[in-house]
Amino acid sequence: MIIKVIQLKSYNAISNVVNYIASDDGRIKDHHEQGIFHNLNRTDQRSIATQLQTNFANHASNRIKNKAKHVILSVNPIDRDKVTMEIMDDLSRHYIETAFPKAIVFGCHHMKQDHRHSHLIISGNELMSKTSTRQTKGQLRAVQQEMILYMQEHHPELTIGIDMSNYGKRLHSEKAYYKQKRNPLLTLTKDELAMTVQRLFRLSGNTKEFKQQLEEMGLRTYDHGGKLMGVYFGEDEKKMRFSRLRIGKEQFEQLDIQNDRLKQLEQLREDNDDREMDIER
Repeated sequence: MIIKVIQLKSYNAISNVVNYIASDDGRIKDHHEQGIFHNLNRTDQRSIATQLQTNFANHASNRIKNKAKHVILSVNPIDRDKVTMEIMDDLSRHYIETAFPKAIVFGCHHMKQDHRHSHLIISGNELMSKTSTRQTKGQLRAVQQEMILYMQEHHPELTIGIDMSNYGKRLHSEKAYYKQKRNPLLTLTKDELAMTVQRLFRLSGNTKEFKQQLEEMGLRTYDHGGKLMGVYFGEDEKKMRFSRLRIGKEQFEQLDIQNDRLKQLEQLREDNDDREMDIER
C-alpha cells in the first residue's frame, strides 16, 4: 500500500476535496454506500465540510497552519481483481484507528478505475481540541510499516509493492508529485491536461491560489479582462480555455464566493480569540 499525504491550507480546499471524495467525478451516486465516517455527527456532504471547518475555526491552536490533510491509500494495481470494497474498508479503518483515532475523518473508496484506492480527508486538529494531527517523518514511517504488517497478516493475497528501505520517496506534496509525474517539458495529452488542471482546481482555495499552483507546476496561464481564462497547451503553446478542460465559469465564481465566506469565518475566529485574551487580562 502506498500512502500519499497532501496538506490543505484553506477552508475552501476542504469543501472542494470533500465534494471530490464523495463523487469521484460523478462515478459515485451515493457516498453513503461506500463512505467512511469517523467522529462525524452528520453525513451529508455540506455538513461534513462544515464540521471539519468549524472544528478547526473554533478549537485549533493558532500555531496550526494546515486546516486538514487529504490522504490517498492505494493498493498495487496488479491486485485490481482481488480488491473488494470490504478489503478497502478494512484497510482504511485500520489506518484511521492507527494514525488518527481522535480526528474527524471522511472518506470514500474509488473503485471504478483499474487503480483501486481510497480517499480520506482528515481534520487539521483533533475533535474539539487544540492538538494538531500533524505527523513527524518517524510517525509517518511507523504508520506505513504498520499498514504493511497488517496487510501481510489479514490480507496476504495482496501484493505489498513497496520497499521500506527506500521509504519516503512515495510520500509527496501535491506539487512534488506533479513535478515527478508530469514534467512540464513533456507534452501532455488534452485528457492528461484536463485531469491535472481539475485536480489542482479542487485543491485550491481561491482563483489566485489556483493560478499560483498551475504556474508552480510549469503551466503558463493567460487572462482576459483581468479574469483567469486558461493555460497554454502543447509545443506550439496553443491557448486552452478552462471551459474546454471541464471547469466552468460558475465553478470559478463559486470558488471565490466560498472563499469570501470562509474568510469571514476566520475573522470571527480571530475576533473571538481577541475577546478571550481581553477577558483573561
